[in-house]
Amino acid sequence: MKENEYDVVVIGGGSGGTPGATLLAGRGLKVALVEKGKGLGGTCLFEGCIPSKIYIESASRYSALKELKEFGIKGDFDDLEVDFGKIKIRKAEILKNRSDRAAQGAKKNGLDVFYGIAKISGKNTVDVEAQESVRLTFKKLIIATGSEPFKLPIPGADICMSSEDIFELEERPESIVIIGGGYIGVEIASMLRRMNTEVTIVELLPRLLSTEDVNISTAVSEKLENDGIKIHLNSKVLSVEKSKDGFNVNYTENGENKVVYGQKVLMAAGRKPRTGGLDLGLLGIEKGKRGEIPVNDYMQTVNENVYAPGDVNGKLMLAHAATIESLTAAHKILGENMTIDYNAIPHAIFSEPESSSVGIDSSKAKELGYEVLRFPYSEDAKALIVGDKKGFVQMIVNPKDHRLLGTQIVGKEASELISEPTQIIRTNGKLEDITSCVHTHPTMSEVILEAAQSALNILNRKAKDNNL
Repeated sequence: MKENEYDVVVIGGGSGGTPGATLLAGRGLKVALVEKGKGLGGTCLFEGCIPSKIYIESASRYSALKELKEFGIKGDFDDLEVDFGKIKIRKAEILKNRSDRAAQGAKKNGLDVFYGIAKISGKNTVDVEAQESVRLTFKKLIIATGSEPFKLPIPGADICMSSEDIFELEERPESIVIIGGGYIGVEIASMLRRMNTEVTIVELLPRLLSTEDVNISTAVSEKLENDGIKIHLNSKVLSVEKSKDGFNVNYTENGENKVVYGQKVLMAAGRKPRTGGLDLGLLGIEKGKRGEIPVNDYMQTVNENVYAPGDVNGKLMLAHAATIESLTAAHKILGENMTIDYNAIPHAIFSEPESSSVGIDSSKAKELGYEVLRFPYSEDAKALIVGDKKGFVQMIVNPKDHRLLGTQIVGKEASELISEPTQIIRTNGKLEDITSCVHTHPTMSEVILEAAQSALNILNRKAKDNNL
């Protein structure tokens, strides 16, 4: 077996591996990157973030046609329909473009990329099983193998689709049952319903999006139900069975046995770290309770020569979190300490309505003595222009010094608007840092400005009343 020596070997060419590998190679280290898939980009590019947003964009454009009369546009659009095959072709074109660009970037930055299965074969060696196998020796190792869909241990779990399978369909399903009401299930439910699929969500917990602020959960749930999605909460799935022309999902709802039918069934019960097949014992590493690789603030494992950024460490399963973790690991290898403020990492849910969040939420605010202040989209000019009267911005503020501690947004462009509050929170900023910054008029960004000004007005009035 051929053997090559490297300063750093990186397992995984996704968001947790490629950014750090690129930085290290750019700083003069000899770096090898091993990827088992069809190209660089990882789950985000090939199965998650990018494919889902391609389909969601199509759903958004299709559903927007139903609102054209409100904007003064007449016409008959009844003959329009969703072509899953065409969307899939478009997806392939975008993914190829992004993957080719990543490969070109790796070559430009001097990365040696090996395509194949990486096997940890010793305390400082990784074997790549490919058409021509090779052994890579390393001084430092970055394990960035990401995550994979979690399937409930129930009869019939193997015949359910995963979130990755949805974007390989040639035709739009007429009906679907989605097991799980987290962000993945909600995004896909919203997408398919806007494409005229009959959708049912079966969720174990008392509300959808249980990890989100309750006001986000409520607003999104109400819209989903108004759009015709059937939602079953406090419901435990028992089994999935093949029927004549689809599937039956057996579940209990508040203790009562029930059955719901769908042409397709999606298991959206979350994701788990992808650590299967990794012989971590050779590196002196033990997995955590959820199968994750435990790390410190610098993404180091108990073996100081081994790092594990991204989903594989189970901290925060987001592509942009994986990127900053990958860079943090690379900086540590270079002898530079870089730490992450997880409180200032935003996230978004691309359903209809769209939502986003950063920092603490309202459940933690009151017990800590912070103010929860809400501003409606209906008071913003651009929001009215684009037709969003129900959106809102919620800000969590320390009333003593006006420091911004959290923000939740529901409505148009929520995923874009969260960037400004994120920057303010990351820099320990205050409401005045927002209100003193000029925002272009009329734009959706003014929603943040107006929310901050409204919050300041409320806090100043309360302070004045308390001093009287």
